[in-house]
Amino acid sequence: MDNGWTQDLLNWLSANPGWAGFWVFVMSFVESLAFVGILVPGIIILFGLGALIALGAMDMATIWLWGSLGALLGDVSSYAIGHRYRGHLPGMWPFAHFPRMLERGREYFHIHGPKSVAIGRFIGPLRPVIPVTAGMLGLTPKRFLLVDIPACILWTPAYLIPGMLFGASLEVASEYAGRMSLVLVIGVVTLWLTWWLIWTVYEVLASRSARWLRHAIRWLRRHPLFSRIIGPLLDSSQPEVLSITMMGLLLVAIFWSMVILLFLSPFSAHPQSIDQSIQVYALGLRNHIADPLLVALTQLSRLAVLIPTSVAVLLWLIGAGRLKAAWHWLIAMGGGFLLQLLLGWTLRATPLFSEAGANLPRDPSAELTLATVVLGYFAVMTARELKRRKRKWPYVITGLLLVLLVLSRLYLGLDWFSGALMGVALGMTWTFIVGIAYRQRAVRSFSGLAASLIFFGTLAVTFTLQVEQNLEKDIAAYKLPLPQRELSADDWWQDSWQTLPKARTELKTVPAREFNFQFAGEPEEIARLLVAKGWQEAEPATWKWGILSINPEPTEYTLPPLKRDYRGHADSLLMHRLGGDPRRQETIRIWDSGVRLSPSNQPVYLGLAANETLVQRLKVFSYWSAVQPSRDELQQLVDELAEMEAGWRTDSLLLIRN
Repeated sequence: MDNGWTQDLLNWLSANPGWAGFWVFVMSFVESLAFVGILVPGIIILFGLGALIALGAMDMATIWLWGSLGALLGDVSSYAIGHRYRGHLPGMWPFAHFPRMLERGREYFHIHGPKSVAIGRFIGPLRPVIPVTAGMLGLTPKRFLLVDIPACILWTPAYLIPGMLFGASLEVASEYAGRMSLVLVIGVVTLWLTWWLIWTVYEVLASRSARWLRHAIRWLRRHPLFSRIIGPLLDSSQPEVLSITMMGLLLVAIFWSMVILLFLSPFSAHPQSIDQSIQVYALGLRNHIADPLLVALTQLSRLAVLIPTSVAVLLWLIGAGRLKAAWHWLIAMGGGFLLQLLLGWTLRATPLFSEAGANLPRDPSAELTLATVVLGYFAVMTARELKRRKRKWPYVITGLLLVLLVLSRLYLGLDWFSGALMGVALGMTWTFIVGIAYRQRAVRSFSGLAASLIFFGTLAVTFTLQVEQNLEKDIAAYKLPLPQRELSADDWWQDSWQTLPKARTELKTVPAREFNFQFAGEPEEIARLLVAKGWQEAEPATWKWGILSINPEPTEYTLPPLKRDYRGHADSLLMHRLGGDPRRQETIRIWDSGVRLSPSNQPVYLGLAANETLVQRLKVFSYWSAVQPSRDELQQLVDELAEMEAGWRTDSLLLIRN
C-alpha cells in the first residue's frame, strides 16, 4: 500500500502551521456552541491533530492555544444565548424539538452546580449544553468564567495527548512492522464506531422509544395474528413492557437478517466473494507484533473461560436466593452451549479448511455464538438492575469485547466474515428470546455491581490463565506460512536472485525498507563471523522495552533494538555493533525468504544492513529508526565476511553464500 499521500499532508501542514491553528480555532468554537457542537466530531479532529503533532507535522503549543481560545469563545457564546433568552429558551429552536437535551443539562447543573461547567466540558453530549444551561439558570458571568477558563485550557491537551500517543505508536509500528499501523487504525476506528453506535442508539431509543413503541404496540394489538401471539407480552401494566417490546423488535430484525444471510450463502457469490476479500486483506495485515495480542484475545472464546464464568454467576444467583434469575441464566447458558455443540458437529467451512471447497455454506461461528450468549445475556440481565442513566454500560462493554473477539478471529483466519456475523446474530437471537422471558417474569432485583464483579472478575482470571497456558502454542499453530519455493543454487547465483522480494515493506515512508543483500546459508554461520568482528546478537526485547523507551536520555546501551517484520515474521537474526556514537548503532537483520536451493536444500535469507539512530518524540518517547547504508559501508560487511563468497549484483545489492 502506498502511503505517500500521508507524507504530502504532513509536509503541507508543516509548511502552513497558521492554517492548522485557524481550523482548530474554528472547530473548537463550533464544537462548543449550543446544540451545534453535537454534530461536530471535535474529539476525532483533536485526536487526529494530536497524531500529527506526534509525527512532527505541527507544534503543540500553537494547537493548544488556538483550541483553548476557540473552546472558550464557543462556551461564552452559548452562555450568552442562555443568559439572554432564559425562560424563552425551551420554546426556541432547536430545544423545542429536543427538550430532553436541555432537560438533561438542567438536571446535571442542579446536581453539580457551577462545577458542572468544568465537568461538562469533558463529556461529549453535555459539552454544548451545559454553558447555555448555566446562562439560562442565572449563573453569574464571573463565576462562569472562573470555572470555564481553566476547563478550556485543560480540555485541548486532554484530547490531544491520546492522539499524540497514538501517532507515536503509528510511527513506531510503521518503522518495525508496517502493517501493524493499519491494524492499529482499524482497531481504534472499529472500537470507536462500536462505542459511538451503541451509545447513540441507546440514547435515541431511551428518549424516543416510549412514543415509537406505543404506536407499535397499538398496531400489534390490532393485528389479528400478532395480537394472539404476543398480546400477553404487551401488558402496559408491566414496568418492562418497553424493554420487552424493543428486544422483540430487535429479535425479529436479527433473526431475519441471519436467515437471509444463511440462505444467500450457498446460492449467491456475494457473501463468498466478500469473505474471500476480507480473508485476503486480513492475511495482508499479519505481523509478528500484532499476532500475540490477537491470539491472546481469541482465548476469550474458549470453553475454559466461558464455562467457569457462567458457573460462578449461577452459583452467586442461587446463593443470593434469586432462583428465577438463576433458572433463566441456566437456560440461556445451556442453550448457548447446546448451540455450540450442534454447530461444532456440522461440516464447518472456515478459512482453515478452505481447501474443502469454496462453495460450502458459511456456517455460523460456534465460538462466537457461545461468547455472544454469555456476554450478551449478562448485559441484558444486569442492565435491568442499574439506574437508567447507567444501563447503557453493560451493552457498551459487551459490544466492545465482542468486536475485539470478532476482529481477532478474522485476523487469524479462524472464521469467515459471514460465519462470524451469523454466529453473533444467532447468539443475539437466543439472548433476546431468553431475555424477553426473563424481563417478563423477573420480580426481585439483585445487586448489579456484585454480579458484575463476579462475572468480569472470573472472566479476567480464567482469561489470564488461558493466555498463560495456550499463547505460545497457539502462536505457533496460527503462524502465517511463508511461500515455499525451490531454486537451483547456480540459477540463484546467476540471475534468479531477481525473482526474490526487493523490499521488506511496501510503505514508502519507511526509510530503510529495501533489502541490500541475500544470504544462502545458516544464520549461525554469519553470526559466528560477525561476532569475531565486534558484532553481538541483540537481546530479545520484552515488555520492559516500553518502559525503557520513555527514558528522556536514551543511549545505545539502555534502549535495545526491536525486531522488524517481513510478511508477518520477525527477523531470524538481529546483530548490532555498539561502542561509537551513543545515539547510533549498526544493525544487520535477515529474514527467511522461503526459498530453498537445490540440491543442498540450503535456505536463502533476505538481509538488511542499516545504520540506526535514536528518534525522540514528545521529548520522552524514543525508538530506533533505520536508514540505508552507503555502498562503502556495505563493502565493509563484505570484508568482515571474507570467509564467505560475495558478489555485487547492483550498486545496492549483494549476494553472499557460504
